[in-house]
Amino acid sequence: MKKIMFVLLMAFLNVSMFSCTPTTIPGNGTAGQEEPPCCGGDSPIPPPPPGGGG
Repeated sequence: MKKIMFVLLMAFLNVSMFSCTPTTIPGNGTAGQEEPPCCGGDSPIPPPPPGGGG
């Protein structure tokens, strides 16, 4: 009886883990929401200021 319950538990865990597929957003066909670019991602990142330490 314990083996049957263990097999059923493993089957349930496998089904629940691998059955979910991402849903697509109508219109653009990508899965999920994409992050918007941060801080106006068009400009390059400026170099750091020169180190004044010693």
